[in-house]
Amino acid sequence: MNKIDNAIKIFFLLSLLIISSCGESVVDVGRNTYSPKIVIDAYLYPGQKADRIKITRNIPLNTTADPTALLLPNAAVTLTDMQSGKTYNLTFNTDKFYFEDKSGGLIIGYDKDYLLNVSAVVEGKSLKASSVTHTPKSGFRIIDEQSTSNSILYRDKEPDGAEKKITLTFNPSPGTSFYFFSIVSLDASDSTFIYDNPYIEVKKDDLLKEMDLFKYRSIWLQNINSEGSSIKYFFEWINFWFYGNYRIIAYACDDNFRLFNQTYKMVQDFDGNFHEPRLNVSGEGIGVFGSLIADTLYIKVKR
Repeated sequence: MNKIDNAIKIFFLLSLLIISSCGESVVDVGRNTYSPKIVIDAYLYPGQKADRIKITRNIPLNTTADPTALLLPNAAVTLTDMQSGKTYNLTFNTDKFYFEDKSGGLIIGYDKDYLLNVSAVVEGKSLKASSVTHTPKSGFRIIDEQSTSNSILYRDKEPDGAEKKITLTFNPSPGTSFYFFSIVSLDASDSTFIYDNPYIEVKKDDLLKEMDLFKYRSIWLQNINSEGSSIKYFFEWINFWFYGNYRIIAYACDDNFRLFNQTYKMVQDFDGNFHEPRLNVSGEGIGVFGSLIADTLYIKVKR
C-alpha cells in the first residue's frame, strides 16, 4: 500500500470522527425543547408613523392554536428615539391586531436609532425582549423615467434580437448595501398564467395548488456599492408568470432585515447541526425588528 492510499484512509477516518462527534442531523421538536418567547414582527419606515408593530407569542411545534390566542394585547410595548431620548408607549389596535403610536407625535426619521422594548406575561412567566434598528439614510427612490413604465410585451425582442427585460433604476441610500424587491402579480389567475414559458411545464391543477408560489416572487441585491448616483437592475422573466398588472416594491434595508433574510433559510451546517438565523433580538424574544425605505413601480406584462 502506497503513501497516497494511507493518506486517503487517514483522511476518511478523520472525517468520520469529526462527523460522529457532531451528532446526527436530527432535531428534537418535542415539548422538551420548547420555551415561551415573545415574537416580534415589526418594521419602521422613515417619514411615516410607527404602526404595524406585531407582537405575538410562540407555540410548540406540532401543535395548533387559534391565531387570536397568539396575540399579546396586554403587552407593554415602547419605542424610544435614541437620539432625543424620548419614549413612546404603543397601543394595541383591536381591529388590526398590531401595536401603534396613537399620540401622533412620532414620525420615524432617517439615519436614526430606535429601541423597541416589549414585556409580557406568557404562560405565567414574565418575559422581556428588546431590539435596536438603525434606519437607512435618505436618498433612496425609484427613478421612474429610467425604469420600465406602463407596459411591456412578454419576452419581447430588441432590434438586434436581444431579449427585452423589465428594468428598475434607483438612487441608492448612502451606506445601504442590501436591497429587496417584492414582485406581486395583481391579476394572477389560471386564465392569465403564462403556460407557454421556456422554464417548466405547469398544468392547471398544479397551478391552482401552488398559485402563491407563482403570484408572489422576491429577489434581493447584496454588497451593492451605494456611493454611485444610480443603479439599474434588469429583472429576469422567470419572476413573471402571469400576463397583466404587477406591483414591484423596492426596499432599502437595514442590517437587521439583511441579516435575517440572508440566514433564515441557512439554519443547518454541513455537519448536520442546526442553529438559529440572525435575529438581533435580546432577551426572551425572537423575530425581526427592522427598518426600510420603500418605493413602488407598477407595470403591465402584455401578451
